[in-house]
Amino acid sequence: MARLYKLEREQLPEDEQRFFDAIGKTRGEISGPFTALIHSADLASRVADVGAYIRFESILPVAVRTFAAIITSRWLDCRYEWGAWSGQARSAGVSDAIIDAVRDRKPLPSLTEEERTIADFCQQLCSGNHHVSDATYKATVDHFGVKGTVELAATVGYFAMIAMPLNAFEVDPNPEGQALQI
Repeated sequence: MARLYKLEREQLPEDEQRFFDAIGKTRGEISGPFTALIHSADLASRVADVGAYIRFESILPVAVRTFAAIITSRWLDCRYEWGAWSGQARSAGVSDAIIDAVRDRKPLPSLTEEERTIADFCQQLCSGNHHVSDATYKATVDHFGVKGTVELAATVGYFAMIAMPLNAFEVDPNPEGQALQI
């Protein structure tokens, strides 16, 4: 990590070490965005809680969440997030052709109705005026319902929020520190 040093548990004030422990317990270790966020331990803990919901408990299928993650990470040029989520998107059933098109910023290939809805919604939130058109909103609510649409918007927001400290503090995209190509 180029801009911040990695904090060890003992370097935190005693009353903040519980946050370090909680994040480590649920994620195995302090890594990725949490190597930056742990410098504000209470914030890191709260972000980890939101992330756990988005990643593991959301009503949205894994393929939807991972597709939203790669669209968001690509629009924000977040190499770390792209590296973390493109493989998961593939494992969740997002096609190589879609992943490659998102990576290369090319027109998306033939998409299912659900994939088109996700792509339109996420791309509109991440670009231009950061709003979705009435037609896209209606299509998303028709497909996912209001609750699903709220969770899709929050998923995009979560991955955008994680991308910002990753980019700002130049968190290495992999243990070897080699940049992933996006």
